[in-house]
Amino acid sequence: MSLFDEPSISRQWVLRRLQKALTTDLAAAAFQAGLSRSCSSSDRELLGELAEAAETRAGAVREMIVYEGGTPYQSIGLARACSRVGGLLLGPLAFVWRPALRLLAEHTLQEYDALVAHVLTAPGISDRLPPRAGPLLESARSAHDVLNGR
Repeated sequence: MSLFDEPSISRQWVLRRLQKALTTDLAAAAFQAGLSRSCSSSDRELLGELAEAAETRAGAVREMIVYEGGTPYQSIGLARACSRVGGLLLGPLAFVWRPALRLLAEHTLQEYDALVAHVLTAPGISDRLPPRAGPLLESARSAHDVLNGR
């Protein structure tokens, strides 16, 4: 028997993955929103859409955490503010933020890929999570593909 076969432990790992995805999306949304306020007008719409998609995913993840009996992290407030300010400052420097945004999209996609893998295989979680995790992965994949020209 594996350690992760124990439902209470696997449930804790799923909640941890959910928290990581939440933190990633909240910081990404703030960074993208900051960029959208100070970047060139040609990039503004795309960055706004990416920020909105990240906020939407974060809201869904927050609901999943609460549904599973967890409490979403509250410590992201200062990080979100710093991410937004960082985006505002880097907005005019597309040669800096474009590669950073691609790396962030790659990281977000990896977080959701790991989350879905955990949700699909972990005992001890509700049957409601797997169908909700799939669309989150697809949203992250879509953002990744847009940023990488696919």
